[in-house]
Amino acid sequence: MSDYNTQNNSGTACFRCCFSFVLTLGLTALFMWLSLRTSNPVLSIQDVYIPALNKTLNSTSYQSIYLDIKLDNENKDKGIYYDQINITIRYHDQINATKPSQNIPISNYTIPGFYQGHKKHTRRKNWTDTHGLLPLDGMAIFRVDLMTGIRFKILFWKTKKHRINVGADFEVSDKGQKVQKKGTRLKSGVPGLFSGHSPGASLLVGFITFELVFF
Repeated sequence: MSDYNTQNNSGTACFRCCFSFVLTLGLTALFMWLSLRTSNPVLSIQDVYIPALNKTLNSTSYQSIYLDIKLDNENKDKGIYYDQINITIRYHDQINATKPSQNIPISNYTIPGFYQGHKKHTRRKNWTDTHGLLPLDGMAIFRVDLMTGIRFKILFWKTKKHRINVGADFEVSDKGQKVQKKGTRLKSGVPGLFSGHSPGASLLVGFITFELVFF
């Protein structure tokens, strides 16, 4: 009986030791996942002004566009390194009822790369020339596309670079201003390659697999 109790106590102690190890491993993986996971910046068009479409000016000599873009880094403790940002502005042209509409490029410009700290909000306001923008009657639809590459700064190291390619349509009134007063978010149909993922996530999956196999 004494030997049985000794073996039973030994087994219980071993089980407790294994359970403590698995629990510690799981908590460590969870901590790493929460620490390393990232969120892509939120990019939006805050303001647009196209003088050529402002009928109160009664002039077609203005061939420029004003664009105000906001970049929000919502990560609590991760900075973002932006590569050069490429902006393309297109005009949504409905040629006639029998032909499909076209997105005609009318302007391109670049924003120099920069570093953005965590929980920081950056505005980039630029005037850019157009490629022969024609005056229109009534409201018009335009599109802005943005392309860049980003790296996240986590503690003392940087993540690998991945591309961001987003865009949005917006209406411009006969006063040359964006109809929607609040910001228009630039969106992508393809999720970010790094957003929401990290090496810690792999450890967490490994921990769950370990529990399923051994317990």
